[in-house]
Amino acid sequence: MNLKPQFWEILGPFSTGTREQDFGADPLEAYGGFSKLKYSEEQIFSSELADNGTVKWSKIQSNEDGSVGPINFSNIRWNFNKNSLGWSISQFQLWARGYFTVPESSSEHKIPILIQCHNIGDFYINDQRFHGDWYNYRTSYYILYLTVNTQYTINIRVVNEIRIFGDNTPPRITFDCDLRNLELEELGAMFLHERIIVPDLVKGTRFAGEYMSIPILNTLEDEWINVDKVEVVNCPIKIRAELIPTSYDSLTHGISLAPSQHQNIKIRLILEELYYESLLPFSLKFSISLKSLQSQKNFWIKTTKEILIKNKNLDEFYKFTFEDFDESIQYAMIMHPKKHNKPNKSPILVALHGAGVEANAEFWTNAYPKQEFSWILLPTGRTQWGYDWHGPSLLNIQYAIKALMNPTGIFKDYLKNFIPDSNKLFISGHSNGGQGAWYFISHYPDLVIASTPAAGYIKIQQYVPYFWNSYAYIDPILKGILDSSLAEFNNDLYISNLVNIPILARVGANDNNVPPIHSRQMVRLVNEHSHNPLAINLSEVINQGHWFDNVMSDNIMQEFMDKYLLISSQKNFTQLISSQLIDDNLLIKKPILLNKFNITLVNPANFGSKCGIIIEQLIIPFRLGKIYVEIYKVLSENNLFQIIYCLKTTNIKRIKFKKQDEIISLIPFSIEKISKISIDDIEFNFNSSSIIQIFQEDFSFYKNDNGSIWKISNNNTWMYTQKHSLTYGPAHLILESKFPLLIIVGTISISKSIKLKFMNMAQEISHSWYLYGNGNSIIIYDTDLINNNNEFISNESIKGNIILLGNVFENKVTEIIMNERISDVKFYKDGSFQLHYRKFSGPGIGILFLHPYKVSQLSLIISGTDISGLDQISKLIPKRTGVPIPDWIITGPETKWKGIGGLLGAGFWNNEWKFSEVIGYLA
Repeated sequence: MNLKPQFWEILGPFSTGTREQDFGADPLEAYGGFSKLKYSEEQIFSSELADNGTVKWSKIQSNEDGSVGPINFSNIRWNFNKNSLGWSISQFQLWARGYFTVPESSSEHKIPILIQCHNIGDFYINDQRFHGDWYNYRTSYYILYLTVNTQYTINIRVVNEIRIFGDNTPPRITFDCDLRNLELEELGAMFLHERIIVPDLVKGTRFAGEYMSIPILNTLEDEWINVDKVEVVNCPIKIRAELIPTSYDSLTHGISLAPSQHQNIKIRLILEELYYESLLPFSLKFSISLKSLQSQKNFWIKTTKEILIKNKNLDEFYKFTFEDFDESIQYAMIMHPKKHNKPNKSPILVALHGAGVEANAEFWTNAYPKQEFSWILLPTGRTQWGYDWHGPSLLNIQYAIKALMNPTGIFKDYLKNFIPDSNKLFISGHSNGGQGAWYFISHYPDLVIASTPAAGYIKIQQYVPYFWNSYAYIDPILKGILDSSLAEFNNDLYISNLVNIPILARVGANDNNVPPIHSRQMVRLVNEHSHNPLAINLSEVINQGHWFDNVMSDNIMQEFMDKYLLISSQKNFTQLISSQLIDDNLLIKKPILLNKFNITLVNPANFGSKCGIIIEQLIIPFRLGKIYVEIYKVLSENNLFQIIYCLKTTNIKRIKFKKQDEIISLIPFSIEKISKISIDDIEFNFNSSSIIQIFQEDFSFYKNDNGSIWKISNNNTWMYTQKHSLTYGPAHLILESKFPLLIIVGTISISKSIKLKFMNMAQEISHSWYLYGNGNSIIIYDTDLINNNNEFISNESIKGNIILLGNVFENKVTEIIMNERISDVKFYKDGSFQLHYRKFSGPGIGILFLHPYKVSQLSLIISGTDISGLDQISKLIPKRTGVPIPDWIITGPETKWKGIGGLLGAGFWNNEWKFSEVIGYLA
């Protein structure tokens, strides 16, 4: 039964910036909050968007299909406002309120209701908050058990995100909510068919990947369910299916789902007979058995709808599946080369799709023709929007490549003739994927042979409006710290790393989605850093917009691809060194400069290497680090040629070189020839055997504690006590867990409302990770991990990153972990806490901070002084890109309306995981 409200009360619009809503920044909170305001035709509120600077309440009727809008505002002159503020004026927020009543349909006092709102951020049923579906994926829902014959209020915060909805004048703002009774066949669990991942069949003889996944939603109110068994049904050929356990099955007693939790069920497919029906597709269903963990009487057998299996040949793109970094099942599209490249390996053309695009979309697979000697890989980034090809989306690229390279995997027969080379990547992409291409090549330059970023923006802050209301309240020092948490994604900041990489940027001259100025600026910056106005080039196509036929592969683009895909046995370093400079027969009287380059970075966690140099630590985390490198060739006293490295550093604490087998393709000389490495005028001299040891073993060059002298060591015990690339932060790094994300719910608080809030937070986190990252998470109580001696039942069973809900007096695991590694955060029994010298107490305060766990894992600890503080801080648990959250952040009572201006503190830990006034701010 459809329960959607027929009428809505509207209040707004009010100005806002991109992603600002995660921090609160709701102007109505200054008047008590929208939920406390009653509809009134006379009441007015201040808004700079409207004539006379005021807006009023209005009402709107739902459309026949239940959707709402477009919502019009008669007293706003959008075109006039754009004269001064451009398209940023179209970024605004409003509130909508509706009412619905749950009708009596059985003898039950409560009945299950399915709900989700699309194209919005947050919504509230009475006072309980839920995360909406920003991108209209329609793949996730909430299940609420509501009392019959009772009226409920739904309040929706609507934001016109112009990056999602476009720049229309007037803005066409719409939203809709799924709101209906749960169907009988959905009781216990329901399938989410839109997100089922299944591989293609190749030539009727094998699946392109042994894995598939079926998303399931637990629809019970307070019971956990276990998945017991899977079977193939209604299939024309013999296929067997097996459940794949997670790494945490021993802790959760099998594949389990908490109430209202989504989970991608991992399945292995075994083809038991060949299928030669002229490459025709076929369909099958799966039957899955589930049971309640609380009641043995509750048992269900659910059957999916028909699932189509496509049968492909090797002359077209086909879908292959693989285990991603967090053990979830993802897919990518793959195209084989026309010819083998023996004796050389085959390069890989990696093409990154734009925002809102599915990797298997026909227009996208048609964008790249089959190449002579190159594989073509189209990764998903995990979802259509993903994480802007950062973080989990970047790892998705790397793990798709890893799956392609696996000699025992699905490509093992093809690898004999078409051996791919993961160190020879041609990076391409369009729109958001064009930005992703700029990001990849500037952060992992050693892997790149060339690139064609098309219609890519420079960075999110320069693409969509970051004119935040909160800036009126914030200390500039605090703003700088927050900005630093996003600086690693500023592609223009990393420009120096692009020198010597062949790049052809592509843009339509009339592109009004990502204006050409972004590509033009990136080309200018690279050419300036190269001191060559023609170092890289821009192909700007007149009379064309954002997307047009052959934008990625017309004659100009294909000629560029051919040039570098065909000569890819060379790396960019060696391509640019004249052969006469490496001729040992030449008599050299003085040092000859072979190469010089700059390395720039902000975060070692998401940077590969340039010319074999890896940066492991900065002196001051999240401040800009630079290395200026010069490589010379000299004639020794015994007339042998030697190589000298001269490095000058800024804010660099620790570096190392890639291993010998990895660096040989990056340098045009043998390692044995390196006789000296000079770092900030501190010289390290080597003979042929000692330099080989440096490159074979895990040696690092590091500055001593006072920063005056460089030393060398292969002792890695520093990683046990200091930040390193797997733990460097900031907070969003928690999502890059190498196993399913483990969410540990505290149960030892004396407050029942706090314990219930922790469970709601766990469901929110799991929901967002599934919705935006298609990721799996495990929800578990702290007491399920602890024995009677207050010790972990099995410390080795926790393998990935963990999110801890509750402080040391609310969560047993938090207590153990914070006792293992002393933190600058101290908690008190009354819910207050102290960071460094500052104690925080009173209502409405929350804290979120990273804390090390073991050597290479992270924990994210969330706590609040009360329910209000927990509610505010939980909004900042990482969900989407572009939200500036450092290693730790403290929200206060005024954050609701002042946004970041109401923060009580934020910052980064230093390398020893301690507070630093240089990179930390306390109000």
